[in-house]
Amino acid sequence: MEKSLKYSYRRQNLGNKFSRTLFVIPSGDLRMRSHSVAYRFKAASDFLYLCGVEVSEAYLVVAGQKSYFLSDHISQEVALWEDVNTLMEEDREKLRGIEFASISQLQNILQDHLGNYDRLAFPIGRSELLDRLLLEQVSFQNRRRSRYTNIPLALCDSRTLVGALRHTKDQDEIRLMRTAAQKSSAVYQELFKTRLAGLTEKDVAAFLESEFMKQGMHWTAYETIVGSGERGTTLHARATERILRAGEAVLIDAAGEFQGYCADITRVLPIEKSFSKEQRTIYQIVLNAQKEVLKKVRAGETLSSLHETAQQYLVEGLNKEGIKGDITQLMPHSTSHWIGMDVHDPSAYVDESGNAVKLTEGMSFTVEPGLYFRERSSAYCGIGVRIEDDVVVTAEGCEVLSSASKEVDEIESLRPS
Repeated sequence: MEKSLKYSYRRQNLGNKFSRTLFVIPSGDLRMRSHSVAYRFKAASDFLYLCGVEVSEAYLVVAGQKSYFLSDHISQEVALWEDVNTLMEEDREKLRGIEFASISQLQNILQDHLGNYDRLAFPIGRSELLDRLLLEQVSFQNRRRSRYTNIPLALCDSRTLVGALRHTKDQDEIRLMRTAAQKSSAVYQELFKTRLAGLTEKDVAAFLESEFMKQGMHWTAYETIVGSGERGTTLHARATERILRAGEAVLIDAAGEFQGYCADITRVLPIEKSFSKEQRTIYQIVLNAQKEVLKKVRAGETLSSLHETAQQYLVEGLNKEGIKGDITQLMPHSTSHWIGMDVHDPSAYVDESGNAVKLTEGMSFTVEPGLYFRERSSAYCGIGVRIEDDVVVTAEGCEVLSSASKEVDEIESLRPS
């Protein structure tokens, strides 16, 4: 589909699906790193999904089949010093058919349309200024509505509603996710060949992130996680100056983002050539459990049922090795989460009846069982293993988008002597 039509279709689809809801979706503002330097800007995912443009200080208003793009920086004449909030020519193509207005017109647009809607949706809590403005509008509208109805204008979080559209990926989105996963996997393959003993966790993170950049991925999908030794039992261990030591393993959770779409991959590898006996035992239990979950992925299943499968096979593996422990303590996280433009896409996990959402073709998520031994009395204390890949549901089952090596023998064969 032509890009301009794709974004127009998404906006129309949102307006049709939630025909009684008025949407206000901000792109986000520049955040200051110091008194004169801003952090690198990244547009809010919902705004990017519906508009396809990376500009700051802009708003999208969707009122049924009519959409407004509000910005005080539409003209390219303002781009002498900064262009982070300036529309380029290719951006205007993506916004074909939209009405442009200045931000000062937001209040008038809301007053013109809110009387025809039952709900106002926006990302609650994202911007204190926007929250205050919209709450004032709702209060004003409800005073007017009280003259002819007892039903007040409702508020809801736009991220949940836009997340319903983002739940199922189209072929273009799957292609971008596949590319992000494959490029990230290629970086892991290079890491497997790298001598790690004597490096710091921050050295490893720097290697990964620089290689992601070389692969054409200009953002990491999330903060790179590097946990060596006992720090591998911390689920989200930020890279530190800790030195990687012989005999240890390191848990790495890192991936890049390609053209707005994320990968999310976790691997564990020995610092030197081989895993220890204890590391290999735990690793193999987790890998076997992940394989069993992947076999079960298909339309009609739920993420909760996949989690139960992971727990079942982890427990069986632990029992076979005579390892005791509470599985909810050894694996304190879920097996899966949605993934797409965000590493944790904001789509719902339960439907309106409170039942787990059933998988359908095009849904994408992670499969990441893990075991983390923190009990000092255990022979496996200090070992943390998580193995994570990204999948998309297909007509036949699922496609695993990531391909970094994960068999023990394969990883060890790549490690330098």
